Amino acid sequence: MTSEDTELTTQLAALGRTKAYVEAGKLLSEQEDDVVYKLVEDDLSTDAGTGALTLTLIKGSSALAESGHTSGSSVLGTVCSACVGQICEDSADPETQKWTAISDTLLQVLPQLGPRSIIDIAFRVLAELKTSGTLPTPLASFLPMLLDTLGTIGSVEITSEDVSAVAAEDDVRVTRTGSELKAYWIESACSYKWHAQASVRVCALLRELVLTEAQVERVASRVQRQMECMELMELPAMVYQLLLLSRHGSKRNIVSGIFTFFDNMEKQLKDAHSDDERKRWRELGDIEGTIMLHISYGIKQDFELGDALIAFAKESSDSLSSFSFACLLSLARIHRFEDNVTVLLRTQLLRCMHDEDMRVGMVWVRPYLLESGSDAQELLHAVVERSSYGWDQVTQSLIQLCLNTMDYTARRNTYSPVACTQARQTCTRVLQTAFATHEFVRGEIVDQIMNRVVFQTKSHMHFLDLLQLLAANDVDTVRPYSTKIIDALDSISVMSSRTLEGLVRAIAPLFFDDVQFRSSLILVLRKILFAHGVDERRVALSGLFVLISCAAQSLDCEAGQRQSNARLAVLLEVLGLLRRCLTQQPEIRKAAYDQLSTLLDEPFARNNAALLSTLHGIFQTEFMKYQADRSHDSPINFQLCVSPTTHKVTMPVASFMQCFAKLTLALESSSTLGPSGSESPSSIWTDVCTRFSRAQMEDFELDANGDFALDSPSGVRNNNTARLVIGCIDAAIEYELCSTTNTNPALVVELFSKFQRFSDVLCTRCVDERKKRVIGSASELSHMTLPTTLNVLELVLSDPRRMDNPDHALNCAPHDHTWFVAHTSGVSLWAANTAFVRHLLEIALARVTERAGMCEEPTHRVLHLAYIAYSGALAACARPLESGILDLPANLAKRSAKARSILYVAAESLVACTSVLQSRGKLDLLHVAVMRPQLMLFAPNDDPPTIDALLDAQYASALITGLRNTSEQMLAQKPVMAREATTVLTSLHAVCVQLSRTGNCCSNEGARAVIYKTMNETARWAFSLVGGELPGDANLLRNITMVLTSCQPFLQPETVFARPPLQLTFVSVPVDVRMDDYELGTLSRLIGSICTASRLLTNIEADPNETDEDEPNLGIFTARTIPALVTVLAAWFKAELHQVDWASTQLRRMSTSELAERPENDAEDLVMSIQVERRVCGRIHALSQLLLQLLSTVMPTQAATDQVIRMFHDLHRSFAHLTRTKLQCVQVPITESYIDCLSLICSTLNTHAHSMIIDKYGALVGSADTENPKKKTKLTSSKSAGKSHVLRNSTLVSSLVYQMELTEKYVGMVAAKHKTPLAHYLKRSLARDFRIERDRLHDPLQDTEGNSLDEESADTTMLMLDSPPPDMLDD
Repeated sequence: MTSEDTELTTQLAALGRTKAYVEAGKLLSEQEDDVVYKLVEDDLSTDAGTGALTLTLIKGSSALAESGHTSGSSVLGTVCSACVGQICEDSADPETQKWTAISDTLLQVLPQLGPRSIIDIAFRVLAELKTSGTLPTPLASFLPMLLDTLGTIGSVEITSEDVSAVAAEDDVRVTRTGSELKAYWIESACSYKWHAQASVRVCALLRELVLTEAQVERVASRVQRQMECMELMELPAMVYQLLLLSRHGSKRNIVSGIFTFFDNMEKQLKDAHSDDERKRWRELGDIEGTIMLHISYGIKQDFELGDALIAFAKESSDSLSSFSFACLLSLARIHRFEDNVTVLLRTQLLRCMHDEDMRVGMVWVRPYLLESGSDAQELLHAVVERSSYGWDQVTQSLIQLCLNTMDYTARRNTYSPVACTQARQTCTRVLQTAFATHEFVRGEIVDQIMNRVVFQTKSHMHFLDLLQLLAANDVDTVRPYSTKIIDALDSISVMSSRTLEGLVRAIAPLFFDDVQFRSSLILVLRKILFAHGVDERRVALSGLFVLISCAAQSLDCEAGQRQSNARLAVLLEVLGLLRRCLTQQPEIRKAAYDQLSTLLDEPFARNNAALLSTLHGIFQTEFMKYQADRSHDSPINFQLCVSPTTHKVTMPVASFMQCFAKLTLALESSSTLGPSGSESPSSIWTDVCTRFSRAQMEDFELDANGDFALDSPSGVRNNNTARLVIGCIDAAIEYELCSTTNTNPALVVELFSKFQRFSDVLCTRCVDERKKRVIGSASELSHMTLPTTLNVLELVLSDPRRMDNPDHALNCAPHDHTWFVAHTSGVSLWAANTAFVRHLLEIALARVTERAGMCEEPTHRVLHLAYIAYSGALAACARPLESGILDLPANLAKRSAKARSILYVAAESLVACTSVLQSRGKLDLLHVAVMRPQLMLFAPNDDPPTIDALLDAQYASALITGLRNTSEQMLAQKPVMAREATTVLTSLHAVCVQLSRTGNCCSNEGARAVIYKTMNETARWAFSLVGGELPGDANLLRNITMVLTSCQPFLQPETVFARPPLQLTFVSVPVDVRMDDYELGTLSRLIGSICTASRLLTNIEADPNETDEDEPNLGIFTARTIPALVTVLAAWFKAELHQVDWASTQLRRMSTSELAERPENDAEDLVMSIQVERRVCGRIHALSQLLLQLLSTVMPTQAATDQVIRMFHDLHRSFAHLTRTKLQCVQVPITESYIDCLSLICSTLNTHAHSMIIDKYGALVGSADTENPKKKTKLTSSKSAGKSHVLRNSTLVSSLVYQMELTEKYVGMVAAKHKTPLAHYLKRSLARDFRIERDRLHDPLQDTEGNSLDEESADTTMLMLDSPPPDMLDD
């Protein structure tokens, strides 16, 4: 530094100390710019410097400018430019007090700077950003104000020396506005490379500027690119800056960019293998959790950002990632968005599963569709897994989503039952995981469960299952919240038996381990057991027996001595409460005996010594009260069981004896208890059975010809006494059937003959006050349980495969092959008694179908009955014989004129088992249990055996083949076994439906080939039956048609069926236009036969050119069978159109995905979308061809005609849906396939429908009184009813007309959008041709009662719809 510079510095410092800033400014104005730069550089570059001289220079030049000096502004600009330049070049600590003071001072003098100074300073900073990739920290608050000020400058003439990049190449001097310079500055800053550590600083500067919409998008795009080269720890700050930037606009793009970035990161790190990758995956979860907090905070400050997030989720619902899903859950914590987000995510979850379920069953369009972009189940599991680290803030919203979904799926909705079940199971697993992982949500989950149980919502049983799983997994986690459950116990009195049983079974683990909880529950049950109402007592009794069952079952399991003693004490305490129940009203005692009898069927109860010994003392004492003297043939004193005054039952001795028999059998089989002597239970029952076998009706003071009517006192007494006697005989039969000590087959036959005789008398003579029979069959009077029935049926209807094969799976200890053969031979007397075998089957059938809810028969028993019904009875008919005559066993061949045959009851039993298994979603176990029985299937087991897919398909194929052969052989014996064949076909249809679904989703090629062959052969076989000599039975033909429609998807070529679905690739798959004709050809021939028969029935000659040489037997198509067949076809037609509607919806998704994959400047057609549309149109065209045959025929009955009109209505609705979808897919052109459908439906079918409607509604009702036309004719009640019936039917046509109007509207909109004329395909005018004139309606009563016309009806000229009819509002 020269002496002059030192002297100048000293002078300026002195002026600064005296605050003579004007003089300092004047002194600066006399200096050159280089001197000023030198002064600032020397002052700021010194580490020990405080920047006082620089502050003096800035304040002096500012004071000079304020004083009005001409050079004040230029001097101030020079000083500020020098300061900014030095700040950019200096690497000193930016946090020192010196830099803070200078930055604040620069901000104060910014309004005094001239335009050129502002431009110079701004672009000096830009040059620094270009060179070093960073911005000076001290200028963080100064630069935004500087650049905003730059944007307010007017026109400025600049040279290339000022800003070289702004000037044009040919011009030296140009004029630019401040806004243009600011835009150039922002564009340049976004195009430069930013240093990673300075990215947040640059982003913070840019987002503080006043930006236009385009500038916001440019900055956001640059920031999102910068995030790719940053460390994970710096990402939350960048995302926060983006959220702040969104306040300027472009919220959708910013949100989309953030989610796209993290979606890509998750895809890269999802399949982590190395330790570093797993560590980075864990860090990413923590970072994403922090970002979710930033997003939630930003949305709370700006609700429009939340709307943008929801809009993005709706647009990309098919490709949501776990991070996007979690962000939406985080958004749901804000009350304003809670409902919208919950509905959105619930819909996404259910729709994903529904779409997958639909795609599985649609072979005809599946090869042309893309796989689902996101799996909702994986999203839920990923979120709940990562909620244990980093994402814990979304846990509560996740819980609410799962609870809401479980509630929604329990109500009626538009999604498939399979999708609802899968969603419910997924939510249950998620809640289980969340309950085990997060302690802070456990109380809320228990609260929500108990609230639904108390109010008994439609989903409360599913929540009870959840509670049972939670308690079974870890009872210690549920125990702290037992007080919440205790509070809900006060509502037990208003619960149903099913609800209480589920609740007690769920909380049983707490009952045994928590003394306070056990005391509270027993106290509540004891209070309700002695309530005033009988129904409340029954409810409490059901809960009490669940406790006994759980206690006995827990003792049967391995446990420590101390724990066993505690549970034994609990069991004895509950049994003491049960002892008091057995002294209450007869209704309560009967319910107790029935439930106790069911309990004693379980192995754990029969092996429980404490339970048996306690019950033995109770029953032994009770039996002595009602035992008759041995001098009488009646072992029971029934006079003590019926009140002599009211004639009501005072002691339910039948239920008591049944329970006593079960108890005696358990005692006999117990190794620890062996009572002996004349008073032993076995001796008592031996005497009871012998005396009942010798007794006659007179021994019970009954007369076969006496009064059993329910409208007289004597009849009531006789009826109640007879019921008690029959129940006791039934208990004796059950004891003899199961007893291992006193085996006497002849005694069983004698007892059954008594039972049969008494039952026949009671069934015949027991009538009500209207003289109608009250009892339908003897099985209604039996109390025999299903386990006893199955054990006996397995012997009397023995499986030949088990008899012939010692290595059969069921021939294992203790019931090996020798035991089975010996016992089967020992019960040959029972097997020869057809009535007895039929009685056992009817009891088993009643037990399977009569119960529901928690008391329903377990699945393993249902499978056991299905195995017995098929293997022991129906399989005997499956063996084809050359003679054509079935060689059946004597008991199966014997038939009665009044009673049903054994084969028929066996077929009904198989149908009942099929229906029950189908409702539980376990029909896939039926063919395994029937064709490959295992002990595991017929024993209580929650885990079914795992079977290879190929073997599973072979078993199902064998079952279908067996059922086909059985029904075919039965039909060959027509008309004797037509009912049996009809029932077997019902089971065949259910198995075909299940196998069809299995085949569609099976990945094993061998299994798919077996299923395809079986279903194809079944379809051909079903159609061949129609061509045979069948009886004209409507139910039989309906079942054959249902089998045919269930196999219809497998009538495609095998190569088409085996084609795998696309895997998110756009590969062109050729569309075979003959595929639908090939698949629907069999149904087309069936419909053709129906139409031919209809013409014959309506005296219309068929066209000789349309006659088929292979025309089936038309004698089976009658006025009674045709409506039934058309009804089945209408249901199938509607299901097919439902698939078409779903495929039309997928067209929109396909076009969107294809557009996203296509390059920006690519204008070629969307090939994949066009193929999907061609496939959908081809399906509609094929279905329309089927409907054309029906519309061209006059149906013989009005019911059949109505079904055809409904089919046409559904077809129009599906075509309108496709047309409406095309409006949303503008890029998909109007194809030839669409025009073919339009021409066929809106031209040809409309014309035929018009003719059918005219034939139905066009006849004259009759003329009014010509002499006095205003005279009102009085209608009789019968004529008014007939007229109303016709008018009600006309609403079907009104709905059709309205749907046709919608189709026309959408077609016109498509034509206008694509600028293609389509109006000439609409042949019929809806306003002119489709009118229903009331005064021309045909009155069906006019031929018998004369013609009359209601004046009110005559004034109404036509019936048209100005608004949608009520049944169309939902469409």
